[in-house]
Amino acid sequence: MHDFFVDRLVHVDSLREVMGRVSEKAAAGGGGIRGIAQEEVRGGNAVNLAHALARLGLKTLLITHSDKIHEPLLKDAFDGLEAEVRIKPITAGLTVAFEERVNVMVGDSGGASDFGPSRLDREDWTSLEGARMVCSVNWAANRRGTKLLSALRGRLGKEKPIFLDPADFRDNVQGFRELLEMTAKKHVVDWLSMNEQEGRAAAEILELRAHDTAEVCLAVARKLGVVFDLHGVRESFSSEGTRVARAPVRAVRSRRLTGAGDVWDAGAICGRLRGMDEVQRLGFANRAARLYLENKEFVPPTFDEVLRAR
Repeated sequence: MHDFFVDRLVHVDSLREVMGRVSEKAAAGGGGIRGIAQEEVRGGNAVNLAHALARLGLKTLLITHSDKIHEPLLKDAFDGLEAEVRIKPITAGLTVAFEERVNVMVGDSGGASDFGPSRLDREDWTSLEGARMVCSVNWAANRRGTKLLSALRGRLGKEKPIFLDPADFRDNVQGFRELLEMTAKKHVVDWLSMNEQEGRAAAEILELRAHDTAEVCLAVARKLGVVFDLHGVRESFSSEGTRVARAPVRAVRSRRLTGAGDVWDAGAICGRLRGMDEVQRLGFANRAARLYLENKEFVPPTFDEVLRAR
């Protein structure tokens, strides 16, 4: 769970140049800028993660939200997969993502900003109680995200593995600091996943000193008492607080960046549920994300496709 976004991807060679053209056009009284390649796709961390997990062969339940007009875009992705989609009747989020060497996203979170535990009904709780793992993602978009995680831990108990990828929390540092303090004291999550920039920001919030990314991973895991995954451009890392596993990332060129982190998370989760050791699991996640980026249709890979990849 929980977020569904409709993503408008704007592909640019130079974000600085395009922003300059926008400024010039605005200064001249407005008007159109043509020749900018765009596409509209289904998005949201939870939707992307659930789709990637199902493509990897895992039986998946997605609990999300949408208005009626966007439901077909959401549901079509899961046709033929062993996945159930439960949709709460609150609006989809909307995002414009400018994609260059990095992606910059401008969003309206819609219903993703108001997804607390009250959104879950009896059937949802029954399903969550029977799940091997519960994943809550995009805390950053959800003003009720901490309440949701607290309710999950309280209702599901200490033994239920809870995975969190918070997304870019740097616009709500104080709220995320409180979540980290709660994690250290009450263990509201078992497993954290972040990209390298977010991981360094988390270490700074926790006032941890680290010379490199591996030390960041180890220090955060030890401080919070969680498994901590960090996926970067050149390497990915994982630590449970005593040692660090690492695996290299092969360089890849792609016209799309949005969604790659969610596919990486799916690969990491799949690897753990299938009993891989940490280095194997990181390598599996790295290959899953690379295959997604190399696919012209940007479709997450199957389990066999990741196994065959080198």
